[in-house]
Amino acid sequence: MLLDLIDLSKLRRAIVYGVLLAVVFILQNLILSQAALFGVKPLLVPAVVAGVGLFEGGVWGGFVGLAAGYFADMGTQNVVMFTVLMPAVGFFAGVLGKYMFHRGFMSYVALALLALAVTAFCQMFRFLFLVSEDTRAFLSVYLPGRESWPVLRMGLLQTLIGLVWSLPLYFPCKLIAARPMGR
Repeated sequence: MLLDLIDLSKLRRAIVYGVLLAVVFILQNLILSQAALFGVKPLLVPAVVAGVGLFEGGVWGGFVGLAAGYFADMGTQNVVMFTVLMPAVGFFAGVLGKYMFHRGFMSYVALALLALAVTAFCQMFRFLFLVSEDTRAFLSVYLPGRESWPVLRMGLLQTLIGLVWSLPLYFPCKLIAARPMGR
């Protein structure tokens, strides 16, 4: 009787996306964090959230983004940045996927690039606009006239390297969305 009230196909799909997020978090935080390229550790979670939003729609993208953001904030020094940002990324990727983009590889690449760029900008915001005068004076000694260039360079590198590492994640996102989970 209770099982009649639960949509088991949605529950199975949520469990499969949870397993995908767990694998991506392990890959991102345990494996790729040890192999920093140009001093940058790639982010994969925003691309997965954008992929789920593209293939499943805004509601699923927001739901998976909320779970991913919550666990991403637990592993970083951010208080609620990812918990607020990832559901927005998933929802807007779903809306763009429904009304503007075809659900293919190039659309995934465009949305993953956008998600990674927005995430990098949100991470850089504090350093670009809210740094103290002492920090600006310190940066101006070493980089006269280009105080924010090191921060922008790291954000750009994080976006591009994260995009390269997240390209293979297109296939599990599309496969999970295309597979019927049964009733």
